[in-house]
Amino acid sequence: MFLRGRPIPMFVPDAVVATYSLDAKLELPHRKLKLDWVYGYRGRDCRANLFLLPTGEIVYFVAAVAVLFNVEEQRQRHYLGHNDDIKCLAVHPDMVTIATGQMAGTSKDGKPLPPHVRVWDSVSLNTLHVLGPGPFDRAVVCVGFSKSNGGGLLCAVDDSNDHVLSVWDWQKEQRLADVKCSNESVLAATFHPTEPALLITCGKSHIHFWVLEGGSLSKRQGIFEKHEKPKYVLCIAFTENGDTVTGDSGGNLYIWGKGEFWG
Repeated sequence: MFLRGRPIPMFVPDAVVATYSLDAKLELPHRKLKLDWVYGYRGRDCRANLFLLPTGEIVYFVAAVAVLFNVEEQRQRHYLGHNDDIKCLAVHPDMVTIATGQMAGTSKDGKPLPPHVRVWDSVSLNTLHVLGPGPFDRAVVCVGFSKSNGGGLLCAVDDSNDHVLSVWDWQKEQRLADVKCSNESVLAATFHPTEPALLITCGKSHIHFWVLEGGSLSKRQGIFEKHEKPKYVLCIAFTENGDTVTGDSGGNLYIWGKGEFWG
């Protein structure tokens, strides 16, 4: 059977295999299903996507559902605004607003569903803003809110060949700048916590420092010098004095001094 354009193998129960017909048209049941519980977590091919909220809920995603799980009460709430698999998640500095980015898909009638970012309220589960569709290709693989200017900006990286990095005024749903990020896969994109115009992206064999000036993004590439270049730079964090810390697939931590790559 084809569900949203994808072939799904379905097995006919033995009891009806002799009489079952795919061509038979049956009436839909009058009752509808309501999502009760979501099992699993998408950690195989997504990163930085599990956060603890002040409500005591853990927010994460699997398939097209963003899950808010209260461990103490063993209760789940679900954000169901997406129409295909979610690939990334970010929490706003207010710890209430959340952004999730999804991959491209196919509607029930076979029409393409372009990738986009949805910004939503984790208390009411209402959708606040939608970024796209249009500028993203294949999937949105990274999102991140700015931290030092009240969280007014959002960065996003798509899964096109050029892995385009874009910066948005998400409340106006307006794209401020975009640039080719890397030919290689990008695993993380984040704003610096104290420098509002500085972004850092990393991934396969690279780390890039970006400065947002006007409507453009200028890049400075991190140089590993005498150290062996890692296969993957996997994650980004920051020290209290503003230095950038990265972890890589070789098990190394690198500290990139504040001011060495910008200003």
